[in-house]
Amino acid sequence: MKKYQGVSVSSGLVLGQVSLISKSNRDRTSINRNPQNPEKEMQLLEDAIRTAQSELESMANRADASEQAIFWFQSMLLEDESFLNEVHSYIQAGTGAAEAMNRVGQRYADKLLAMTDNTYLRLRNVDILDATQRVINILCDRPRMRLTLDHPVILAADQLMPSDLFSIPAGMILGIITSEGSALSHAAIIARARKIPSLVQVGRDFLDDCDGRIVVLDADEGACILDPDADTRQQMVARICAGQREEEGNLATPLQDMPCTTRDGTPFELLANCFGPEDIDSAIQSGAAGVGLLRSDYQILAGDTFDEQEQYFYYTACIAAAGGKPITVRTFDFGSDRTLSNVYRGDQSAHLGMRGIRSSLRSPRNFEAQIRALMRAGTRGPLRIVFPMVTNVEDWDAAMRLVAHCRQNLDERGVPYKSDVPFGIMLSIPAACLTADDFIRHGCQFFVIGTNDLTQYTHAAGREITSAERYFQPTSKAMYRLIRMTVDAAENGHIPVTICGLAVGDSSNAVQYLHMGLRSFSMGPQNLLSVKKALLESEARPDREGPPEQG
Repeated sequence: MKKYQGVSVSSGLVLGQVSLISKSNRDRTSINRNPQNPEKEMQLLEDAIRTAQSELESMANRADASEQAIFWFQSMLLEDESFLNEVHSYIQAGTGAAEAMNRVGQRYADKLLAMTDNTYLRLRNVDILDATQRVINILCDRPRMRLTLDHPVILAADQLMPSDLFSIPAGMILGIITSEGSALSHAAIIARARKIPSLVQVGRDFLDDCDGRIVVLDADEGACILDPDADTRQQMVARICAGQREEEGNLATPLQDMPCTTRDGTPFELLANCFGPEDIDSAIQSGAAGVGLLRSDYQILAGDTFDEQEQYFYYTACIAAAGGKPITVRTFDFGSDRTLSNVYRGDQSAHLGMRGIRSSLRSPRNFEAQIRALMRAGTRGPLRIVFPMVTNVEDWDAAMRLVAHCRQNLDERGVPYKSDVPFGIMLSIPAACLTADDFIRHGCQFFVIGTNDLTQYTHAAGREITSAERYFQPTSKAMYRLIRMTVDAAENGHIPVTICGLAVGDSSNAVQYLHMGLRSFSMGPQNLLSVKKALLESEARPDREGPPEQG
């Protein structure tokens, strides 16, 4: 019996047999086909991409709403002009189509993996490998079939591709254990949407000899036990049964269906932070009243951002997934030159100096394409637009001048759009909080407090820096004063204010924010029910003295 620690990305407790998906199982290494002349290779590539996109479309049609966007993402990658131009260059130089696709796909994936300053884009390396490998398998006449299992298993792998999970029939996956991985990966999103207990980052040692053996996967505790002894197995079975009884007992009054009201009768609102349609659906099912923050950065593909029409389709898919509940979309929050096709150049514009609205104002054509797409999508359901990293009213005024130009352009084109889509700002910088009332006077219609950046810039402590961890305090007295100032400005200006970020997903932090005057909270979908339970049991007492002293 041996215990391994990992990071839980989807809670739950299961006991079962391990089925290992190794790299050799995927057959992602050797490419043996001899290249023909460049013209023939070009035609083979075109045919393979067409077949791959057909397969991805078929998978999307079979998928739930929460999973479809993942396969659309991969399909659109395979028609990206910049990506394909590089593949074509290799072929023209005499490389076979399969090898050319492998080289370009691997290079793009490696460059994304090296993006330590942007976790979300870094994790998209898996999607690139998944899509390009599909084309390579077609070119090499490799089978692409659903995995066949005769009983439910716990999947183990170095990391899982979205297609790995989707290739297995529903109900046959008890749990997932990977030696690598992240909570933001598409495989993790699918696991959460399907409520599959999942553990990542358990280390390579677990994979060496786990295939076919029995394992306890305790994603509630972030651990797994290989070859559990009889006593351990008996204890785990007892816990599993108790959990099932508790779940059945809660069905009469599910927590997600209870009114959002504190113990002293104060209403509050729970929203979800999402990346796209694939997790919006699961958030709504968990009781979210809407999407408090949709990170539009999801759309970045090899080459450049989506054009206006492609963005319009993406936003309408998000609105459809929300089922009529409101969505707040954050405009791009990175340097405009941080796209997959040129990330290898090492440009630094996505760092602190030129993030968010600062970058958007430097690239007005890209910014206006996004705004036009959003205002057009606004005709399909309730939608708000929030500008990130706004420092002062000059930023706001400059952005709104471009918004006015977008309205004029859409009017001239005769394209339907929602002219009165609400626009707001993310308060991620202390300077913005200190002048919050100025933004209201200039027409800002709502606030979103971003605790991740605001804590970081208030305390000069990055949350990823372990040595400065004690300075990163999302509920400190300094944060209290900035948040209280923002809430007071919103109340005086009669505009709504929401607080979001990783800290909000912590129940104790959420209660403190409630006492600071917040009534709208946005967090990861996985935290909705635990935060709701804590707020239901709390009182929204006024707290004008600030938080208790930090011990």
